[in-house]
Amino acid sequence: MDSTSQRLCPHCGMPVAHRAEDCLACGAHLKEQKKPSIRLPQGDWWLPVVLSVAVVVVWLWKPWQTRAPQAADLSTAVPTATPRPSATYPVAPTATPLQTAVPSPTPTQPPSQTVHTVKKGETLIAIAKLYGTTAAAIRKANNLKSTAPIHEGDKLTIPLLSANTPTPTPTLAPTPTPAVYVVAQGDTLSAIAKRYGTTVEALMQANGISEATGIHAGTHLVIPPPPVSTAVASVTYEVQPGDTLSGIATRYKVTVGQIKLANGLKSDVLKIGQKLKIPGVGASPAPAATATPTPEPTQTAVPVATPAYAAPALLAPADSAAFAGADTVILLNWASVGILGEEEWYVLRMRRAGLLAQQLPLVWTKATSWRLPADLYVGGLAQGQQFFWQVSIMRKTGEADDGTWTGEEISPRSGPRTFTWQ
Repeated sequence: MDSTSQRLCPHCGMPVAHRAEDCLACGAHLKEQKKPSIRLPQGDWWLPVVLSVAVVVVWLWKPWQTRAPQAADLSTAVPTATPRPSATYPVAPTATPLQTAVPSPTPTQPPSQTVHTVKKGETLIAIAKLYGTTAAAIRKANNLKSTAPIHEGDKLTIPLLSANTPTPTPTLAPTPTPAVYVVAQGDTLSAIAKRYGTTVEALMQANGISEATGIHAGTHLVIPPPPVSTAVASVTYEVQPGDTLSGIATRYKVTVGQIKLANGLKSDVLKIGQKLKIPGVGASPAPAATATPTPEPTQTAVPVATPAYAAPALLAPADSAAFAGADTVILLNWASVGILGEEEWYVLRMRRAGLLAQQLPLVWTKATSWRLPADLYVGGLAQGQQFFWQVSIMRKTGEADDGTWTGEEISPRSGPRTFTWQ
């Protein structure tokens, strides 16, 4: 029997056929004794299998995922880091007003022009005065030449100078608020008092000044209200079309400074319908002068009965000063009288005496000084030239045929001064 086809009986140890179910020697039943056996794998192929199983186990366990927190002792628990909030930009809260803002009323602008019907005997100068404008402005508005006459019944367009500038409505107080004036170089208390219609004593008392000469350039002076009449404290005047501060002051025989102080005005601009307090006058204004048909004035100015400004105070050079040499700079200087109107100017009059006697042309300027031209110097004279000069304020009313300005004086002339130039 082939050895590969035999097996040993587990009971008697005798060889039996491989497929035999009973042992022929002892008669034991061999089929029931047969038990399955598990054979361990042979060789190195089992290692990849183990690794694959481990990978599957790790994948199913997933240790990298965050597990639900377990109940732990609070004393040893590590606090979980709070995530940082995303950046936010604060928005400033809208300011809430303490009071409801009340819009300021819009000022009503005066009309820019009006129409005037020429009456018998009227002139452009008289009409310009009536509306507070100039003859040149009326000519320009009506395309009139300087030599063109006007006739009774003509309708003229009158431009109103105050129409183009918005006028702030002043706050009228029962008692005028004192103004503050900054002293300029060369100012004196008497000149300042005259300019604002007050007295030197009142200025010294209001500012605690013990000596009248104790002021200098840059000093701030409180200007007290001008003294008013005890019989009639003031009257109220309503501004009409064409009115100007200087015209109203002339009518009531007061100064522009008094009106501005009494009403707290900062400028000379007026508004139609504005109420002005006129201090220290009677209830009725001085009657307006009736226009008399006269030819337009040339270079000679017609003085006004009551001035709108005080006479400018001359500062330098001193009276009877002497200068020598063609290269000498001679600067004439005078004190300011305040803010001038659009058509109001300082006018310098100068006359040369002696062999070269001559009335020099008027000098119109908004400044408070004027430099003598070098061409006025004449050398080789036995005696130096003598010059007389003085300053006043004029309102320009037109132009002459030769182009020179014409106007009317609205202030007294300063006292004349002289100097020589050799």
